[in-house]
Amino acid sequence: MGVIIIGGGNHHNILGVIRALGERRIDFELITFGSVNKHYVSSSKYVSNHIAFEDPSEVVKYLIGKSCVGDGKDILISCADVITELLNMHYPLLSDRYIIPGFKNHLLVQDLMDKSNMIGIANKCGLASPAIWSLPMDSELVKYPCITKSHLSSHGGKDSILILQSPRQLQEFMESQPCSVFAQEYIQKKEEIQFIGLSLNGGDEVVIPGMTKIIRSQPNTNTGFLAYGPIEPFYEKIISKAKTFFKECEYSGLFSIEFIRDYNDNVYFLEVNFRNDGNAWCVTKAGVNLPLIWVKACRGESYKDEIREPRHIVMMPEFQDFKLVLQRKISLLEWMNDWLSTDYFMEYDKRDKKPFFKYIIDRIR
Repeated sequence: MGVIIIGGGNHHNILGVIRALGERRIDFELITFGSVNKHYVSSSKYVSNHIAFEDPSEVVKYLIGKSCVGDGKDILISCADVITELLNMHYPLLSDRYIIPGFKNHLLVQDLMDKSNMIGIANKCGLASPAIWSLPMDSELVKYPCITKSHLSSHGGKDSILILQSPRQLQEFMESQPCSVFAQEYIQKKEEIQFIGLSLNGGDEVVIPGMTKIIRSQPNTNTGFLAYGPIEPFYEKIISKAKTFFKECEYSGLFSIEFIRDYNDNVYFLEVNFRNDGNAWCVTKAGVNLPLIWVKACRGESYKDEIREPRHIVMMPEFQDFKLVLQRKISLLEWMNDWLSTDYFMEYDKRDKKPFFKYIIDRIR
């Protein structure tokens, strides 16, 4: 039986997978990139084997040179866009020894992870999306306000996402951007929805247990104070079309797919994250352990008993959310009331407390 390898940054995204497998006594190897000195996720009581690299490209080099242990292939879990991209780009060197999350046609990895191409595939599958304009060639056609995005999340940071009000702002933005970007119609949202799931056998089976509703978040991220629960009937047709999307991409692995709903009840596709999502810990805590299902499916084990209707829960990314208090966007009293009504937290877990305190210590030093 092969080893399970979790790869990603020093972030609550990867911490959720660590705990999802650790709570079920599943052994794994942890590989992180970023800081080699401050990696609070490795302080989890479930981590016994950890390697840290500065650059994500070193993760792939390590995997290529790694000696496999056991009879079966090692199973990879991606917790970062750049990891999914690099694994697929090096598919010929890795596929004999690893089960890789990604696409049947690995040569198309950057095309399929390009947000503007995602929109085209979504439209083909019957999902509506806000209008987009390629930059700089369509800059004179842009309607305002607009929102800007990088084509590839792995090549552009959160600073690529801005709401712009005028051609002058757009011009200044384009001059400051080192990566390829596009502009998209800005939709006044009634609610922001996310479906976190798992695609198996190139989209032959797609598991989407429930849905998140973002209660509030920082700008440029959907990591926020959220509610998670069963899928509402209003979104059942969207779910059907979303499953078609993953079949069209022939994708296998953990994912999230994001939508917004406007005040006329139109639902618009935004993007897909072809990896474990930062909010995915909420699915595990609601009763459906998606990382475990991926592992069982890859091992040829029965996993159907892991798929069930999730519970309703409220989850808070406590450190991220508390920034809103420091920014005076919400009051401390309001935040405390929400904290008291929260069922689970992204960082703090009563059965695995050390990462919470290590996170604080790392930022004080």
